[in-house]
Amino acid sequence: MSAALVIIGGDSPDAPMAWAALDAQGRVERTGAVGDGALPGSPADRTILILPAADAQLKRLELPARSDAQARAGAEMLFGGKLAGGEKMHYAVGAQQDAAGARLVAAISEARMREWLDRCRSFGANPHVVALDCTVLPADDEIVIVSTPKRVIVAGGLRGGFSIEPQLAPMLTARWLREANAETSKVVLLGGDAESFQRALQRDLETRNADDPIATVAAGAANIPDFAPNLRQGAFAPEGRQPQALKFWRFAVLLAVAAVMLQVGSLVISGMRDSQTAAQIEAAAERDFRAARPDITRVVNLRAQVAALLNTQTQAAQHPVLVTSDPVVEVMRQQSAARLDEVRHVAPSRDVLMTVTAPDQETVEAVAASLREAGLSVETRVVRPRDGRFAAELSVGAP
Repeated sequence: MSAALVIIGGDSPDAPMAWAALDAQGRVERTGAVGDGALPGSPADRTILILPAADAQLKRLELPARSDAQARAGAEMLFGGKLAGGEKMHYAVGAQQDAAGARLVAAISEARMREWLDRCRSFGANPHVVALDCTVLPADDEIVIVSTPKRVIVAGGLRGGFSIEPQLAPMLTARWLREANAETSKVVLLGGDAESFQRALQRDLETRNADDPIATVAAGAANIPDFAPNLRQGAFAPEGRQPQALKFWRFAVLLAVAAVMLQVGSLVISGMRDSQTAAQIEAAAERDFRAARPDITRVVNLRAQVAALLNTQTQAAQHPVLVTSDPVVEVMRQQSAARLDEVRHVAPSRDVLMTVTAPDQETVEAVAASLREAGLSVETRVVRPRDGRFAAELSVGAP
């Protein structure tokens, strides 16, 4: 049995797929094509599906949330304006975030995600990790471009990346480098036409021998970095694992139960002489607390720890970005021509600064008017156009 199995998707769920079996050190043992015989065996939680980033959108967003569920809620607001079109989206967040709370966030159609998982189930695979190809390639402080006949993968590590068909890759790479503030970063090209990239980027590149692209992606998947979003979270969490949103609310309920039990236990303990019964009450409350937060290995003062976590949860739920998310998402769905390009909290106030763009000034004004109708205070400042679109900065006051 192999230590891990990496399945690499094609251009679509029904396209040919490749696989690579890895040993315990993450080295590629052998490769093959799905359908050419049985897949190699691997541990249940070590099957990894790599999707083309062209099937999703990947952004680096400021989401200083205290849980993945909160971060996904914030991501829906940031992506909502651009992806509004009636199709329900699935959002996944990377675990690693910087001091400002920025992290990589992926958005993919729920229907498309189901198609990929259904395809895997059709040949007996159940990947517990689903990641985008541009997030698994080791990039460190450089930009790595892997060029294959059907797909070009641009990987920028914490900056994100994308994958696209070869004809469009040079032009889009130049634009992506500007948007990611990576124009001065070292660029390494593996395979492909170096001259076309040099012309588009207007700079010299370092070229290296192109290894087998399947082996290159599979080797990166062996050690997926913490910043890479695993799309199997939330509603698409593997069976046997509760979705993160459900865990979040279960956590709140169990904390409330633990707090009530502690209060009841205090009253009972003060009027009882039976120390054994008192110990049982305390033990039951601690069991509920550990079930809600298995990451806390040491319980020193149960009352104080429960109170602290309840306070933390309350404060996080009142974050201005999350408080304003529902009305903003609804307005952006109504104004499908508008696009939400940036959202950030202006600390220490409760104001949220949003950059909205649209093909015409009337649509931008309609967004601001709709937010006011939703009960939010909005101040508008017109800024210079972006990519030929009218733009405005909206300062939205969170209740």
